[in-house]
Amino acid sequence: MIVEPESARYTLESTTGRLQASIPARRNWLIILFLTAWLGGWVMGEMSAAHELLSAGDKTPSAFLMLWLAGWTLGGGYCLMTILWQIAGREILRVDSSALEYRVEIFGIGLSRTYRLTEIKNLRTAYNSRPMTWRAWYPPFGGNAYGPIAFDYGARTIRLAPSLEEAEAAMLVRELEKNLAKR
Repeated sequence: MIVEPESARYTLESTTGRLQASIPARRNWLIILFLTAWLGGWVMGEMSAAHELLSAGDKTPSAFLMLWLAGWTLGGGYCLMTILWQIAGREILRVDSSALEYRVEIFGIGLSRTYRLTEIKNLRTAYNSRPMTWRAWYPPFGGNAYGPIAFDYGARTIRLAPSLEEAEAAMLVRELEKNLAKR
């Protein structure tokens, strides 16, 4: 059996003076189903704790319940963000004449970071001996700590696009380099 090569999952749009790559979040339907079921149980625990807090008696540990409920809510929110990330998340890389913008969004709502092109050095594919695939299932809102596309920016190394495979990242870096060479 001959295995056909897969095409890249990202899409490229090139307009006058601008290149944009749109990278869909990596999906794992087993994780989505598991986390959805798990979140259902999590919500039941949250409702139970909230009910206990609202109908508190003299012996109810209210301070502990409020602290516990705050942590529980944060955990449930992260789980929900992970589910939404896998369903509707995407990363966008935009390069224009002066900057590279990296945007992470879910349903069009997200965070952007912009880097001056004059300060970007050593754009490359960051091959990593540690597997990063599991990190691609979680929203990368926390920062630039991982991803197969890397560049030096001042005294820091910026890593982007954890949803990409290494081969996809290498293809995208070649496209970015061609576009940056024109500037």
